[in-house]
Amino acid sequence: MKITNVEPMVLYAQDDEYEGEANVGGYTGYQLVVRVDTDEGIHGWGEACVGSENGEAAYAVKELIERGLLPRVKGENPIEFRKIWERLYEATYWYGRRGLATFAMSAIDTALVDIAGKALDLRACQLLGGQYRKEIPLYASLLFDMDDPEGTAKKGEKYARLGYAGTKFGWGMVPSKPFGADFAKDEEIVSLIRERIGPKTWLMVDVGRYVNWTVPYAIKMGRMVQKYDAFWLEEALPQDDLDGYAELAAALDVPVAMGEELYTVYDFDDAIKRKSADVLQPDASKMGGISEMKRVIELAHINNVMWVPHNWSTAVNTAASLHLSVSSPDGFLCEFKQEPNPLVDDLVKRKFEVKDGKLQVPEGPGLGIDINEKVLKKLRVG
Repeated sequence: MKITNVEPMVLYAQDDEYEGEANVGGYTGYQLVVRVDTDEGIHGWGEACVGSENGEAAYAVKELIERGLLPRVKGENPIEFRKIWERLYEATYWYGRRGLATFAMSAIDTALVDIAGKALDLRACQLLGGQYRKEIPLYASLLFDMDDPEGTAKKGEKYARLGYAGTKFGWGMVPSKPFGADFAKDEEIVSLIRERIGPKTWLMVDVGRYVNWTVPYAIKMGRMVQKYDAFWLEEALPQDDLDGYAELAAALDVPVAMGEELYTVYDFDDAIKRKSADVLQPDASKMGGISEMKRVIELAHINNVMWVPHNWSTAVNTAASLHLSVSSPDGFLCEFKQEPNPLVDDLVKRKFEVKDGKLQVPEGPGLGIDINEKVLKKLRVG
């Protein structure tokens, strides 16, 4: 079997309610998926998480794939996905080997794993070494609405009642009204959420990029959310401040989570060596694809570090995160985006099945998803 084509497709979804404010609600913005075709009629799907405000990341990745990576994979055997990954990584010497280059590699790598599973009639999790479980507990991934603390807390209560293991709130509905800018308001909303979801449901707090904390302020905020038994404090510092993260993790009892902005196993190895996080959050659509994320998971396992996939883009990455979680002995939790978004809700023909707060592994080979071509056509731009 040989690869015959790689087609990158830029997608765009617009929430008219918040037109003019970028990436609000996790809805407005760009993403990119790829379809990889073979001479045996088997195709696979992958994703690059490229949600930049003006589409520049999406179009840059499209160009990288078409000009740089496609010529290097065309004619190769997709089942040898790890060999292809290493070849592409060498080629990205000219692209910086992080960021856009890794996004592009992520999309291709995940699509190749999808193809290999289909060709061998194996689920992606089986192909990755074995399926440890048929389902994975979820946490509902939500956004703070700083104008409506009570409504925000009720959203958390909904998923606690549905049996989700946890609820995570982050960022804010719009950049101009973020969580993390007013200590009193922040504590009020965290307190209300804990009251609504009860003592048994995990509560996670995701700071995000709408604010920029220093280490002392992050410690102060960490001790505040600790009072409400937070399961973790996420992305409290800039991604490059690995030493600051180490200081933060050492100062707090609440676990510190980070990693959605790290790339390849090398970045995660650095974070582990510095003790920068208690919870690592690799994202298959950013950091190198399914096969590279599997290496990160194994590294975390060797070093006894907790990990949970970051998943906030499209349905393709949800499928990748699911298979990675159930193919690992210490996979225990998966992020499941709940803010409405057609890139998640409508992009696949068959909805993901959730039972008692647990995501079920689909029956089909590969990723087990079928892309809805009508929705793809509607969302595709450029």
